[in-house]
Amino acid sequence: MPHRLMIKDRNDVLTISFQDMVNYHGREFIGGVAMAFKLMELACCLLSPDETPSREKFVILLGVHGPGIIDGLELVTRAKSRGTLLVDPPAAFAKDAPDAADGLGGKYYFEIDYGGKKLVLSLKHGLLPPEFITLAYKTHDGTLTPADAVRLSILKEEIAEFLLSKEALFDFQLV
Repeated sequence: MPHRLMIKDRNDVLTISFQDMVNYHGREFIGGVAMAFKLMELACCLLSPDETPSREKFVILLGVHGPGIIDGLELVTRAKSRGTLLVDPPAAFAKDAPDAADGLGGKYYFEIDYGGKKLVLSLKHGLLPPEFITLAYKTHDGTLTPADAVRLSILKEEIAEFLLSKEALFDFQLV
C-alpha cells in the first residue's frame, strides 16, 4: 500500500503520497524526501490526532540543510513559501541535541510546531550508513569520483527504501 498523508489546504483536503514528493523534488536527495515523509507522518499523528492537520499551522526548524527534506516538507506544509521553515544547523548544537544523528554540516534534529504544540525530534543514530556521510562530504568538498557518485546514488535509493520501511526512526518528545 502506498504511503499517503492527508493535509488541509484551506477548504480542501489533499492526499499527498511519497511518490508525489518524489515527483516534486526528484531523486537526487531521495533519502531526504523519505525522511521528510516520515517526519510528517509522525508529526500529523502526534500533533493533530483527531483531525486532518492544516498546512498553515506548521512552523518548522531543521538542524541540517537537506534539499530533499526541505522540498518534502514544503510540498506538504508550504512552510518554506510561507516563511515558517528555518534551516539552522547551529540550532541543533545550541539546543544541546547531542543524540541527533550527524548530517552534512549539521544534525538530523527537527522542531515542528503546530497550533501551539511542539514536537522535537532527532533521527536515531545508526540508521544512516557511515559511508553515506563520507560520500556526502566528498560531494561537498569536490573530491567525489565517478565511482563514488554511482555508489552514492545507490546508497540514496537504499536509504529511502529503508527509511520508508521503518516505524521507529526518531527519538521525539512533545513539549
